[in-house]
Amino acid sequence: MNTVQRAQQARSAVTTPRRIAVVPVYNEEDTVVQVLDELERLVDQIVVVEDGSTDGSRELIIAWVRHRRSAHTIFFKRNRGLSAAYYAAFKEIAGLVAAGELSADDLIITVDADGQHNPADLERLMRRVTDEGFDAAVARRDLSGYSVLKRTGNNLLTWWASLWAGIRFYDVESGYRVFRAGPLIDALKYYHGYRYSETVEVAVVLPRLGYRVSNDVIVPVPVQRSRTSIRDGIIDALAMIGAWWRVFAGRHKPSDMPALSVKVLPALVLLGLAFAVGDILRTSLFLASDSMHNYAHVWYLSDQIFHHGRLPLHISLLDGGSAVTFPYAIVPYLAGALTYPILGNWSVSLLMGIGVAGTVWAAGLARPVMRDPWMILLFLINPFFIDSVFAFQFATVWCALFFFLFVSAFERRRTVVAALLLWLTISSHPVIGSLTSGLYLAIYTGLHRERARELLLLVVPVGLALVPVYWMTLSTPAVNEEPTAFVRTTISSIVSRGSWFAAPFVLSWVAPWLRRNYRPALGLGFASSALGVFMLGGFIGFYRAPSGYWGVVHDSSDVYAAFFASPEFQPGMTYRVLEPSEREDGMYRFIRHGAVLSNEFFTESTFHRPWNMEQYACYTAFKRVDFVVVERVWERRLHFNEGDLLSSLVARGQASITYADPGGRFVVYNIQRFVAGQHKPSSLSQCPL
Repeated sequence: MNTVQRAQQARSAVTTPRRIAVVPVYNEEDTVVQVLDELERLVDQIVVVEDGSTDGSRELIIAWVRHRRSAHTIFFKRNRGLSAAYYAAFKEIAGLVAAGELSADDLIITVDADGQHNPADLERLMRRVTDEGFDAAVARRDLSGYSVLKRTGNNLLTWWASLWAGIRFYDVESGYRVFRAGPLIDALKYYHGYRYSETVEVAVVLPRLGYRVSNDVIVPVPVQRSRTSIRDGIIDALAMIGAWWRVFAGRHKPSDMPALSVKVLPALVLLGLAFAVGDILRTSLFLASDSMHNYAHVWYLSDQIFHHGRLPLHISLLDGGSAVTFPYAIVPYLAGALTYPILGNWSVSLLMGIGVAGTVWAAGLARPVMRDPWMILLFLINPFFIDSVFAFQFATVWCALFFFLFVSAFERRRTVVAALLLWLTISSHPVIGSLTSGLYLAIYTGLHRERARELLLLVVPVGLALVPVYWMTLSTPAVNEEPTAFVRTTISSIVSRGSWFAAPFVLSWVAPWLRRNYRPALGLGFASSALGVFMLGGFIGFYRAPSGYWGVVHDSSDVYAAFFASPEFQPGMTYRVLEPSEREDGMYRFIRHGAVLSNEFFTESTFHRPWNMEQYACYTAFKRVDFVVVERVWERRLHFNEGDLLSSLVARGQASITYADPGGRFVVYNIQRFVAGQHKPSSLSQCPL
């Protein structure tokens, strides 16, 4: 043997992992000695856990290990269950690794003592770990000889485990397994076994920690035996969720947070998302400052598609027919329109709920740090994100969802998918989407100049495909009639909504600091969230104060039902409906009954403001308003003078009260005589507004 061969042999001897078998025993006097004898020839060490047997198993084990230095025993005074037996053995092995007596690369093998595991299959399992880079190999048992009930139960649990583990399993209940010691010890921190659940818990924990697990080595089962019941299956199913949660919540616990916080704070992530989505879905018509125009556009689209066989570019019932069908949200609106015949208004609520949850999920694809519940919590308590959800900023939410998906696809060099997602991002909200995508791409190109040509090939065709989208947005009457207000709103939106678009990138950048200083960051986050909700939620009333989150605790009610049923209501005529912006369901109901609104639903279009007579005459003449509907709650809230102005017109005989709600909730004014006496300007800019 030459020097090179001797060196290779020496390295092989050093790197060859030791094999330690763990054998739990409970009332197995007929098979335990045979199993131990067969294992002794294949492994370096055996750990036997005697789980309080009531037959002769204990005496047989004591006699067997008496003269074997490679065998070690753990005795339980009473039966504590399979999970407790494995846990005790694994903890002892962890101590040996910590003491340097075992290596993290040594192999830990679990074998049942009832003889159902054939030692001849062990080499195939171990090779999956030693030769193919897996951290664990779980045997896939051939259960063809078992009953249909047993196979069905196993299949259901295996499917459930695959869901929570994030990888495909074929037989999650198998106890014939090989682990590398390091990953197994790491998994112990997240393992709380009960009865037989250790098997499924470890199967969920390891993949969630990032370890590779194989479950495709098929082995025969010479002994058909099972002690598990339906009750055990239910316990295992629940234990998998618990195992997933312990990894999800505890893996990245910040160093300055107490252990108890793992059970509390990450739960706020699920509770917060569940509340937000659940609150939106609890009603088919969610009341918010930005909600009703989404319901209106989706309903109108659906009606035109299914009842008139066309896809219109304008909505004849909004702003005298000048409103465009797609000011934004092209694809979400179409999705809502196609499902509207089945779901009705729920189609919009459901899409909003999907958008909110999907945004958080997509942020995790864009930046892995956003898969950490501690970081997600900071993302969720951003007051501007809360405002986007409960103000029902439908287009913004879907823009964010597509944007994060675009970032993920672009950085993974999936160019075609990235191009489609970039178009979806900007078409969902041309202003916010263009600015956020443009800023991201500018920064990314500065850091990765080698992709500049690829970026150009991406942006140019997408930009050309966006030309119709920009045209429709710029054709929106609200943009042209109130350009100053539109610019002001745009700047405000960039600052507020941009903060949570940027959050995944900022959190990823500062994550190392946050993991050491999470308490002050969380305190600041909750304080800003409380202040933001207090200000934006309408709890403070002041001139032009935010309208608040009315729909969080209130449902829509049709206060106009009696009016619509009366002869005083005239479909096809133009109505100006004055109601608080957080509950514009009245305007939506008007167009559903065939009325034409004098405006769109956008704040810039509603012209809630004080008037003088010259301004009001010019505005109503330009809009060709026939009727003005004034809700009392609108007058009490905003204190504008339009109601007084209308009363003065009635007193002068230029207007009349067409309908007064018996409950005093609203009054309908007929101003046709007043408008007929005015010169109609060719544009709103001619009015002295």
